[in-house]
Amino acid sequence: MPTSSDEKVRIGEATFPKPFTNGLEFNAPVHGTWNIVHIGFRIPSAHQIYICADNCLRGVVMTAAEMGELGRFSSVVLEEDDMTHSGRIEETTIEGVTDCLNKLPSVPPVVIIFPVCVHKFMGCDIDFIYRELGKRFPDVTFVRGFMDPVMQKRGTTPDQRLRKAMSDIIPNLPVNPDVISFAGSDMPAADNDFQTILEFNNKTVRDTANCKTLDEYLSIGESSLFICQYPAGLMATQTITKRLNRKFIYAPLSFGFDTIESELKSSGLNIPEGFIENGIKSCETEVKKLKDLIGDTTVAIDYTVAPKPLSLARFLLDNGINVKTVYLDAIDGSEEEDFKYLAEKYPELVLHSTIHVSDRRPVRSEGKILAAGQKAAWFEGTEYFVNMIEGGGLYGFAGITGFISLMEDAFVNEKDLRDIVPRKGLGCRSCI
Repeated sequence: MPTSSDEKVRIGEATFPKPFTNGLEFNAPVHGTWNIVHIGFRIPSAHQIYICADNCLRGVVMTAAEMGELGRFSSVVLEEDDMTHSGRIEETTIEGVTDCLNKLPSVPPVVIIFPVCVHKFMGCDIDFIYRELGKRFPDVTFVRGFMDPVMQKRGTTPDQRLRKAMSDIIPNLPVNPDVISFAGSDMPAADNDFQTILEFNNKTVRDTANCKTLDEYLSIGESSLFICQYPAGLMATQTITKRLNRKFIYAPLSFGFDTIESELKSSGLNIPEGFIENGIKSCETEVKKLKDLIGDTTVAIDYTVAPKPLSLARFLLDNGINVKTVYLDAIDGSEEEDFKYLAEKYPELVLHSTIHVSDRRPVRSEGKILAAGQKAAWFEGTEYFVNMIEGGGLYGFAGITGFISLMEDAFVNEKDLRDIVPRKGLGCRSCI
């Protein structure tokens, strides 16, 4: 078995939190996860403008076109002269954005501006650009987007900073104790214990991932409590709650009963009598049905299906499910306990990198394989897979039983792998 410097390693021999070394990376042709274009369109009525060279523009333009959102998308092309004359890049950015906005049928209320790596390399005065645009378009709220992939490996990622910038425009409204919001996730809450408990407490529920109008999005500023269930949205949630002086709960989809109980109780909400006990019993019943259905079928998991893939692997293995491989490239700090538990109790579980340039298409094992996640399905070459990203809005005991139902359906019903995995932004509108 290779060491942790190669593309796969037994978890019993792996290092935490980085089981693999960094190096040249392979990008699997699996595109269900969201990128910054998809994320930006979560603000209703927002218009996005990207300022970069032709080669960089290709990907973002295609994403907007595939979504059928070119009407809310513009671009400004940077050329070589813009990088060789002092002050030229600022001028091109300002005049380009101005021209884009003046050519629209009406000036949008919110505009997300995306400078790129070149702006950083050239020492561009970004603050000056936004001040000048603010003078020219005083009725527009400008959001500071980011498209600098050269910074992916250091500090916060572009999508983390974009989510924060998107939350920065939510105003500090008078707090309404009856309004609680889900924030920071791309997937609207569904099969979610928090939703059930909020309804039991007669709370009004809002969700940044499910706003239909700009006014609805901005009204989230009156929330008394924020619930974040996706790691990439945590920084944005922490920032807005600090700015508004509100409380928040960080509760990504977990498959640990104790974790769920603790997080539900931390909300301070009234929990229906017997809710936790009945939830645990339901999970135990449903996972037994799953085991009876799939028997010893090989199962593979990837990190895109849920924020805590090791928690998922632990739950399934402890219930007799034959999990062989978890596809991931790093391990979140919140999963250290699950990592240690799996390393001790299931040391043969294989961790497999998705970006290592070696072994880019592992040979498919014999027999039927059930995959949880698009990347696991692609690497294993199986049509039997759970087609979900980012936890799918699931949470709690209802989330676990909902996920089990998806696994049962995936085991019985084939999907068209070649058609599904190239489609960008699972859950987004698509013209393909």
